[in-house]
Amino acid sequence: MSERISSGMKFFITGTETRWANYGVTQHFGAFEGRPKQYQVVSIDLAKGTQNIVKSPTFIPIPTEVSRRIVHNVAKELTMEIKQESNDGMKYFANLVSQVKGEVEVGDIVSWGIAVTNSVAGNFRIDASMLRLVCSNGMMRAEDSEMATITKTYDLEKMEESFLDKARALQDTFEEKLELFRSFKQYKMNQQFAELLAKSFPSPIIKDVVTVGKKKAVESFSQKNLWQAYNDVTYQLSHRNLKASTRFSWSLKATKIFEDYIKEQAQTS
Repeated sequence: MSERISSGMKFFITGTETRWANYGVTQHFGAFEGRPKQYQVVSIDLAKGTQNIVKSPTFIPIPTEVSRRIVHNVAKELTMEIKQESNDGMKYFANLVSQVKGEVEVGDIVSWGIAVTNSVAGNFRIDASMLRLVCSNGMMRAEDSEMATITKTYDLEKMEESFLDKARALQDTFEEKLELFRSFKQYKMNQQFAELLAKSFPSPIIKDVVTVGKKKAVESFSQKNLWQAYNDVTYQLSHRNLKASTRFSWSLKATKIFEDYIKEQAQTS
């Protein structure tokens, strides 16, 4: 059997995996015409039509509805609230907040949480996500793959166990994350960092910290410390009408930029 996918190349199917068929995801294994190497084509049924994605034969796609079910079960098990959720059939995002709280400084209370992302064609992972209660800012930090990546399998119970194990291990790093954010207060905005922010984000996201002119030139910047500046940026990310995928990726990007800059300053001081 063969079928022609979007690239126009014939794909000769030697086997099919239909365990996710009820979720609109089917895996076809085989080879492309004239090529000996084995691949799989993951067919994903979406509202706009079927999308075919070429992956390695060992790749396991996780349907977004499967990840959603697991997240809801985990949230119940860990007594966490799902604050945000998005599912377009290709990508799933969720933000979970717990009752575990800590202070960056006196009166500045942060709730521990988890950001969940799953792409049918990519990874199923969790990252640290904290909610600053004084202004409802969301703060995220990307984790190392070993800590963040959920073990993918066709067994939902095993995936849920993997999620729970990693979520609990991630929560154990809460104090470490708070200490990271406390370190932001030791540094102030300067021209170099203002230019970095101007290059990295649209001007509305950094408008409370940096005034940007033509060609992203920095016209002025605030004299705030980096904890204050970081909260100004994350406030805009948390309160603007952004796509969930954009909010997630920009929030992770913001934390990394601030964290990397502080590490550089600590090394040179």
